[in-house]
Amino acid sequence: MSPEAKKLALTLERRVPTSMRHKKGSARVATGGFTLIELLVAVSISAVLAGLLVVVTRNTLDLWEKAQDRSFANVQASVALNLLTQDLQSTLTRVSESTLALNILPASALGAHNWRTSEPLLKPDWVNILTAAPDPLRRRYIEHSRFGRGGVWLRFLGFNLNPDGSLPQAISYQIVRRPMAGGINATNPPPIRYILFRHYTTPDDTFATGYDISSYDALLARPAVDQALCDNVVDFGVWCYRRESDGSLTVLYPQSPDSRDFLAQPGSSGATFPDVVEVMLRVMTERGAAQLEQMELGLVTRPPGYASDEEWWWAQVLAESRVYSTRILLNRPEGL
Repeated sequence: MSPEAKKLALTLERRVPTSMRHKKGSARVATGGFTLIELLVAVSISAVLAGLLVVVTRNTLDLWEKAQDRSFANVQASVALNLLTQDLQSTLTRVSESTLALNILPASALGAHNWRTSEPLLKPDWVNILTAAPDPLRRRYIEHSRFGRGGVWLRFLGFNLNPDGSLPQAISYQIVRRPMAGGINATNPPPIRYILFRHYTTPDDTFATGYDISSYDALLARPAVDQALCDNVVDFGVWCYRRESDGSLTVLYPQSPDSRDFLAQPGSSGATFPDVVEVMLRVMTERGAAQLEQMELGLVTRPPGYASDEEWWWAQVLAESRVYSTRILLNRPEGL
């Protein structure tokens, strides 16, 4: 090659970018970009990170939803127990008449209490009440009792506290399974829930009917939808005690594990008007209540691990509910 040709070749080589020059001993030309393998690795890592982000976000939202659900249930249960306390502490007492009663209604009577019964009810009608015990060392707690399909129907004569004065009225608490709005037996109803209702008569009706609580059963049986107090209450229970002169408590109700009825009798001989009433609410989370609705509407199939629908129902309730309870001191006059 002539000197002029060599000089021209050298000049052209210098003008070629370093990344484009051919390297001896190598069959590839460097381009400064990513190889296919590097791109695949990068895409795989990005996919893994995106998946982890989705999982973390979903778990965070799930925890937030559960916390909100629990918080809402806590507020509702607290309001219900506070109102129960206020009402029971205003209970009217009379020497000659019974002003407090409770019943665990049989399943056949629930339709007369505004229950929706068009679908099969999976909640068992078992009454399995631990014998009430004032001694906590005996480990008999109201929270472990089950009060039938309808829970306790509690009625008593209390006072309507308002700025104009206190007037007597008949008050009842009960749970009802029904749509949260509209008609009870609507074809396409809103969500169906177990709801705690506070139902009451007017002072005028109370004055006209008298002061024996058993006279109010027809007036207090069917609460209106706007009298709902707490949503998703699947069980409502009550225990009653009498305080003796030495300060000890005698159990008035329940007297046996399957006790369904109690009528407080005032008076000095054989008196059964309570000094202490213990109440319990078992409240479901909204997610658990929605699952119960799906089960009761037949939209999901019972898993093979459960021997019966009743066992399946209670397993779901125990997994998605919390029990709230309190003891309430009544203001019983001396001698009643």
